[in-house]
Amino acid sequence: MKAIDSIRESFKTRQVKYGGYAALITLAVIIGLIFLNLMVEQLSPQIDLTYSGVFSLSEQTVQVLETIKAPVKFYGLWRPGEEDSSVMDVINLYLSRSRNITLETVDPDRNPGFVMRYDRERKGIGRGSLIVEGEKGFRVIPPADMYDFTQNQQGGSYVTGVAVERRITSALLFAGTGETPVVYELTGHSEIPLVAYGLQDTVERENYSLGSVNLLLTDVPRDASAILINSPTRDITRDEADKLLDYLDKGGRLIILADYSIQELANLNMVLASYGLEYNYGIVIETDPYYVAMDPRTEWPDLADHDITRPIADKSRTPVVLLEAMSLSQLDTKRRTVEITPLMTTSPSAFLRTDLFESSPTRVPSDIPGPLMIGAAVLDPSWVQGNEPQARIVAIGGGTLLLLAVQGFDANRDLFMNSLTWLMDRPENITVRSKSLYLLPMRMNLAQVIIFGALFIFVFPMAFFVAGFVTWLKRRHL
Repeated sequence: MKAIDSIRESFKTRQVKYGGYAALITLAVIIGLIFLNLMVEQLSPQIDLTYSGVFSLSEQTVQVLETIKAPVKFYGLWRPGEEDSSVMDVINLYLSRSRNITLETVDPDRNPGFVMRYDRERKGIGRGSLIVEGEKGFRVIPPADMYDFTQNQQGGSYVTGVAVERRITSALLFAGTGETPVVYELTGHSEIPLVAYGLQDTVERENYSLGSVNLLLTDVPRDASAILINSPTRDITRDEADKLLDYLDKGGRLIILADYSIQELANLNMVLASYGLEYNYGIVIETDPYYVAMDPRTEWPDLADHDITRPIADKSRTPVVLLEAMSLSQLDTKRRTVEITPLMTTSPSAFLRTDLFESSPTRVPSDIPGPLMIGAAVLDPSWVQGNEPQARIVAIGGGTLLLLAVQGFDANRDLFMNSLTWLMDRPENITVRSKSLYLLPMRMNLAQVIIFGALFIFVFPMAFFVAGFVTWLKRRHL
C-alpha cells in the first residue's frame, strides 16, 4: 500500500505535472499536423513561387478565358504518358479556368489522317505539338515554340523562357476571331527586315501577318493594320511623308525604330512633328553607372508606367538595353487632342552627343543634357467616341533594339511585341509574354550599395553582438 501511495504522490509533483502537460501538448500538435497533412493532400493546393509566375496564368489570359463562350478543343499530339509535364501543368490551368476548353490526346503515329487535316502546308506536324481549334479556325503550336531559346558562343542553344501561356493564349484569340492583322514593313531606305533577325515566325505566332511596301511606288495598302520603319539609313522622301500623314489622319498605326545611322531626319521628323514629337540626331552617352549596361553607349533606361512597358518592368528579369540610342523630344506646339507618353528615359547624368567627331568623354557645350527621352507613345485623339479613328505611334530611338533582342535580351523583343499589340489596341496580348528563366544580378546604385553594405557588415553583426552580450550579463548574475 505504501508503494502505491508513493506512486500516487509522485504524480502530484510539479515535475510530473509539467511533463504531462508537455506530453499532452506535443500529442495534440502531432495529431493536428496529421489532420492538416490529410487535408492538404485532399485539397492539393499549389503556390507558384517562381519570380516570373511560370506556373500561373496572367491576368490578361484569365480575362480572355472569361470571354470564351463557344467550345474550344485542345489536341495534344503525344502518346499517353509521354507529354511534357511543364506543358501539361499550364494546360491544366486553362482547363480548370474554363469549362468550354477540353483536351484530347492523339497519338500521331496511329492517327496520321487526323494530323494531315491540320497540316495544310504539308510541312509536317511533329510529335509533342498542341493544336488549338475554335469556331473561327485553329493554330498548331510546335513543341519548340513553347520555349524561348538563345544561342551561346559555342553555337548551341539553351532555354531562357517558358512561352506556353503566350502561345496558347495567342492561339485562343485567333481561334475565336479568325482575324490576322497585317503589319507592313517600309522598304526603300536600307531598312532591316524582321526576317533578317529571325523574328518573322515570332510575329506570325502572335497572329500578325507580315508584308512589305515601298511608298515610292504605291500608296499605303488598304489592309495595313500598322506600318513598321525598322532601322533605316536614309530619310524618307516628302511624297512618302505625305502618304504616311494621310494614313495616320485616317487612324493609322506607325512604329519607328531609328538611330543615328539615318543621318538625315527632315521628312521623318515632319511626320512626327505633326503629332508633337521629333528625333534629335546624335548618340546617347550615359555617365551614371546605374544606367550603363556595358559601356557609356549602351543604355539601360528607366521604364515608364505604360501598357507597353509595365509588364516588362514587373515581370522581366532581363533588362531593355539600347546601343547607341538617339533621343526624342516633345515640341512646344502640338494638337490639343494628342497625348504623348514617354516610354523610356535616361538618367539626368546622360547627354546626347550631337557632334559625332567629338572625342571628349564628358559633356561639351554642343551636347544636349539629360534626362533624355528615348522612347515615346503617341495617341491622337487621346479620347475616342464611337468608331472615331485613333492614330497611334510608337517611336523608339534605338535601331539596334531588335538586334540585341536576338542576342539574349528578351525584354527588347517583348518591348517590340508589346508596342505592336498596343498599336492594334489588343491589350489582352500585351502582358502575356514568355516567362523568363534568366536571373539577373541585383541592380543597385552607389547609395544602395553603401546602405546595404553598412547593414550587413556593421549594423546586423553589431545587433547580434549586443544581444548576446546582454544575454550573457543577465545569465551571469542569476
